Amino acid sequence: MNTKKYKEKLSRVGEFGKDLARRSKSKCELCGASKVKLVIYELPPIPKEPDFNNCIFICEECLNKLNNLNKIKENDLRFLENSIWSELPIIKAISISLLKLIQNKFPWAEDVLYNAYLEKQDLENSEKIIF
Repeated sequence: MNTKKYKEKLSRVGEFGKDLARRSKSKCELCGASKVKLVIYELPPIPKEPDFNNCIFICEECLNKLNNLNKIKENDLRFLENSIWSELPIIKAISISLLKLIQNKFPWAEDVLYNAYLEKQDLENSEKIIF
């Protein structure tokens, strides 16, 4: 993607900010942190065209963890124990996807998945997210 198109896409994604702030109540949609700087995160794989339903509002700490999943420590993603119960399908989907990714490394993640009430649609949505 050339620089001009990339900047245009970033601008269009940035337009989701107010709606994401409203949806998230200005809290990180993963860990629940408030009174912190929030950023828009597009779930992978990132579509060519910006899609509000493919974006979440997260804190910079969660962003760093998502960008460095190979370096996370056992308790870095413990907030997934709560976010998996989100009423928002996109938050539930990313939580499931991340828990599946780490379940062989951290036994607690497998326990969370086992104890969660997951519908077929939840699992299908989580399979669309590829880290």
